[in-house]
Amino acid sequence: MQSTLEIFKHLFEHLPPLFPADRKEKIAQTIRELKDNPASSLESLEDTMIVFGYEIWPWNQAFRELMASAETDIGEHFLLPKLSEAVANKYHDFIKYGGSFRDLHVGKPASFFSLEDRGELCRALVDMQVDLRKYVRRDIAGLKQKHYLARVEDFKNLIKDIKLTLGHLRNLAEAEHDHPTLADEIRARVRHFEHGLCLLGPNLEYEAVCQAPDFFNGRKHELNRLKGIHTSKAFTLV
Repeated sequence: MQSTLEIFKHLFEHLPPLFPADRKEKIAQTIRELKDNPASSLESLEDTMIVFGYEIWPWNQAFRELMASAETDIGEHFLLPKLSEAVANKYHDFIKYGGSFRDLHVGKPASFFSLEDRGELCRALVDMQVDLRKYVRRDIAGLKQKHYLARVEDFKNLIKDIKLTLGHLRNLAEAEHDHPTLADEIRARVRHFEHGLCLLGPNLEYEAVCQAPDFFNGRKHELNRLKGIHTSKAFTLV
């Protein structure tokens, strides 16, 4: 449970720019209370994080979007000064032979750079992300503020749809009496999605949530079909 509380603290300490001050204070207060009076169970701690996760997610998504855009536009500008001349030259060769800056994140340069080179690149990429975050935060405080807040509102609308869909999935699970394992699977998927709101799991993907009801309806039809096959065989044997 302590490790989960540390994740909660990390979530709080890295709140995106312009997140409402009153809600930020509420999160801080909740963390203080949890430290003084630990939650009765891991599940109740996660429930608390998920409640705040629904509020934080739109802000995080808007910030990540601007980070991704900035990395594409000027990431290389921040990276190259952090590399030794030898590795910088190898990087330019890598680009010349068809590689890309984005490839550095997905392991494609493994055969092009030595182990030592890759270690230097990894350190430089981490430092680049730190500098890029500072740059984007300054941008949001200035010229990009209007755009950023507009995107936050867009993602707030998405999270409303997500919440409705997850509620629908919960209802499917509650109404599922023929296949208890399917009901458990639906509940587990909902929990998995909600974990993605607050760093307890992979980042929540809107498209994956939207596809989930159709997926589980298909699973139910398949289980019903298999159940029917089993029943017909039983009648045959009789």
